[in-house]
Amino acid sequence: MIERIMKKFALSREGAQGFVRAVIACVAEGVALMVPVTLLYYLVGDLMNGAVPTAHVFLYGFGIAAALALIALASLWKYNATYFTTYRESGVKRIRLAEKLRKLPLSFFGKKDLADLTNTIMGDVQVTEQMMSHYVPQFYGSVISACLVAVGMFVFDWRMALAALWVFPVSLVIVAFSKKAQNCFTRRQNEATVAVLDGIQEDLETVRDLKSNNAEKKYLEGLNRKIDRMEVRQIKSELGAAMFVVPAQMILKLGIASVALTGSVLLMKNALDLLTFFLFLLVVSRVYEPLSGAMQNLAAM
Repeated sequence: MIERIMKKFALSREGAQGFVRAVIACVAEGVALMVPVTLLYYLVGDLMNGAVPTAHVFLYGFGIAAALALIALASLWKYNATYFTTYRESGVKRIRLAEKLRKLPLSFFGKKDLADLTNTIMGDVQVTEQMMSHYVPQFYGSVISACLVAVGMFVFDWRMALAALWVFPVSLVIVAFSKKAQNCFTRRQNEATVAVLDGIQEDLETVRDLKSNNAEKKYLEGLNRKIDRMEVRQIKSELGAAMFVVPAQMILKLGIASVALTGSVLLMKNALDLLTFFLFLLVVSRVYEPLSGAMQNLAAM
């Protein structure tokens, strides 16, 4: 598995192992955030039975403290495993890239557009850093933790679990099919960015000629138009991603209504007890948050 991760994400062995730890940390945080739901479920069960036993009061107090400590530790572990590991690997990657560029002949750089080359290489490195620190581990962690919660939901009641989870694959398909459109927006944004970098590079190289010919103002007007075009392309790229992510998240929220409707029907048929219905309402109100984050991370990837 480590070898596949190294090849897929262009990581060193240490970076691939750090990526696995980051995913596990994200899963741990997702599971830790479900602990308060469990405590609330048992508390409501005691309240529905008439009163909270004195012995349970201390258990709930200890459980709340333990849940807070567990969430804090999981969040700290996730932060260290994602950001610190990613930027440590980024340093190794940049050094390795610099060594490769140093060994290239000067004729290679003479045949290339330096602005395009710089934007392509360093832009790819920056995008990789951002993906590995903000998107990829969180996406896999959210999906895995949601699957673990889904298993528990099916153990309680498969009908309510289906009512809660049918929206996730539908939302996932919507975002996945947006890849071609997002690639088109990203390509146009990159072209506009390269045009701006070319303009800045050309301005730096010909600034004396522009001043001597009194053409600096006219040239800067053209450069400003390129910058405006780049900003428009960037806005369109963000809107292009939102066109798919926002509807997918709206469909995801339909799961809450689906659970409420299904639970009401089962309650009227005496096929479901009130406490289990309450549990599913609690779980779906919590489980959709990491799934919504997974939608955003998938779109960013």
